Amino acid sequence: MTDCLSGAVQRQDDAAGKQQPSMTIVVCIESGMLEPLTLRMVESLRRFGGRFANLEVIAVTPRSTPVLTRETHRRMEELGIKHLRVFPDNPYVWHHYMNKAEAIAAVESRVTTEAIAWIDSDILFLREPNGLELPPGVDFIASAPDAGVIGSGGVTDPNDPFWERSAALIGRVADDLPWLQTGDGHRIRFYWNAGLYVYRRNTRFGREFLADFKTFLDRQVARTHSQVHFMDQVVLGLTVIRLGLAWQALPDSSNFPLCSYLPGNYDGAKITGVSVLHFHDSMEPKLWNKLLETLVPGHPQIREWLEPLGPVAVPSSLLSSLAREGLRMVRGARRRVYYARSGFIKAWSPAR
Repeated sequence: MTDCLSGAVQRQDDAAGKQQPSMTIVVCIESGMLEPLTLRMVESLRRFGGRFANLEVIAVTPRSTPVLTRETHRRMEELGIKHLRVFPDNPYVWHHYMNKAEAIAAVESRVTTEAIAWIDSDILFLREPNGLELPPGVDFIASAPDAGVIGSGGVTDPNDPFWERSAALIGRVADDLPWLQTGDGHRIRFYWNAGLYVYRRNTRFGREFLADFKTFLDRQVARTHSQVHFMDQVVLGLTVIRLGLAWQALPDSSNFPLCSYLPGNYDGAKITGVSVLHFHDSMEPKLWNKLLETLVPGHPQIREWLEPLGPVAVPSSLLSSLAREGLRMVRGARRRVYYARSGFIKAWSPAR
């Protein structure tokens, strides 16, 4: 790390005065928007993460991609990010969320820390995230900020047939699954947000999550595009149940959503106590000023750091852009073949 960042991290450690958790943070990185997002997320950790600030961060590239920019490599070195490239034999490479499962499975066999944390790149650490440390006797923690697109509130929910099929993958029925209370006040079946979760490495959850992910696709459980798109969040909970892991729900303050589809969350009072902000599309130009204004009351130091950086933007490179578009087209064609074999198309269709 640079002297500037090292100094900031040291001050965080001194202020915390506590032992660093035994935890490895895993992210994905590939050419395009994940480059600036990942760098910004890790910089927020290094600057504001307190005793978590010096945790090892491994950025995994688990599928083909154009090369990362020189600036990205420079900043990764500066921020102390280790880069791991893996080349799994993955027939579902078109499903970008499978990257997460491939990444944690790859890291799991290479580290010795007690815990592994998956962190999406569209996240900021606003202060020391104490809620992310696994309590004694707990194997897995995550949060359920909202019901999302495919969550189910029970047997009368249009999404519930999908949950019955999903539960059958692990030899259960939907009513066997625990209930969660979402941050926006709904009671839903066991459906986590997959943007941030922590688990004990010795459970081998990453390996099992990846296996369940592939089984879900092999058996064509999904019957709509949305069910495929968000399936990682369904499988996340199913794997926890199948393995019999002791789980605990994170408070919203440890994974607070701030995005265009939850406009009421752009309220400084709501994020005053937040330590981890899941900003989704809030770093796009159209929402940038709204994000900064929301940070002012409770997190002025975050606004002061962010404002000069500006909205996130894809690194400019014609060759990389053309290569990414080529990969997108090839993967899109494979996705359409899978959908056709499963009996639906990408266009909207009712839940079933």
